[in-house]
Amino acid sequence: MFCVFSSYGFADGRGISILTTPDRVESLQQLPAFSDDDALSGINEQVSPPFEETELPGRGRGLIANKTLHRGDRIFAHTPILMLDGESFGDLEKKQWLELEHTAANNLPPKTKKMFSALYGRPMTDPVSDRIDTNAFELELDEVVYYAVFPEIARLNHDCRPNAAYFFDKQTLTHYVHAITDITPGTEITITYIDPHMPLQKRLKKLSSLWGFNCSCSLCSLHSELSRASDERLGQIKRINDRLEDWETAPLEMAQTLISLYEQERLHAPRSSAYWYAALISCMQGLYWETIRYARVAIELGLLDYGFRDESFQRMTQLAEEPAKDACWLARLK
Repeated sequence: MFCVFSSYGFADGRGISILTTPDRVESLQQLPAFSDDDALSGINEQVSPPFEETELPGRGRGLIANKTLHRGDRIFAHTPILMLDGESFGDLEKKQWLELEHTAANNLPPKTKKMFSALYGRPMTDPVSDRIDTNAFELELDEVVYYAVFPEIARLNHDCRPNAAYFFDKQTLTHYVHAITDITPGTEITITYIDPHMPLQKRLKKLSSLWGFNCSCSLCSLHSELSRASDERLGQIKRINDRLEDWETAPLEMAQTLISLYEQERLHAPRSSAYWYAALISCMQGLYWETIRYARVAIELGLLDYGFRDESFQRMTQLAEEPAKDACWLARLK
């Protein structure tokens, strides 16, 4: 049975409404976000935002940097105000889940409810449902898919080559956004709504069908010949990534080429995997300082793209500290 569970006091009065089942909300309540008073310290606080919201020709409203942001600078760290269990959309009749969505929104504290009401909703079904559908991020917790609304982060526009990256911390229910490259004052801060590895036509089709706009970012506006070259690089990136799944037999030059292709494509966040492969292959070849160099970049980019608790980068930390102590050291020379 799906119900709405609301807390006015969550996140120091920001509040939250969760549409899910009683057993699932009981599981969520065990998370530090609910059980540890210090878990959300410094979250949802933005005394001096590094941006200003303004009207942008042909793009609606957007966030413009008001100071120089460097890679790793935090832009947002916020908890959701709404979380909706993905199964509710299939298990409930339309009238039922619309009523529950309205209840979830109405149960929010006045200030938070006002933030939700200020969000744009692509006109489709219902004012509340439209705002959720347009602005929600898909999350997975304990193998359950939720759709969560973060009003502040929802103000970020899409770009197929964004200058900011985001991840969701499951323990604190916090959505982080950081600069993934240098952002100068006057530049719009953007994220990607889709997998940026897709070629032009697939990107355009997905953005149009899900968000109702035709992307006009710099990548999607390239001359046809330049766009074709970009699509070819993206295809090559996929083929190399597939080959590097067997990194133990791959040449270092392959990982280096992948790094170069990512740089050409201005795909800043996904580069972490290329550096990860380069560090491991360098380790196998006994290239001490190369291993450290690649591992350090893999760690930095991985933290910004996958989060602070991602276990896959623990090995990179060891490689960055002392490559010779890892099992991969000199493996190809034995």
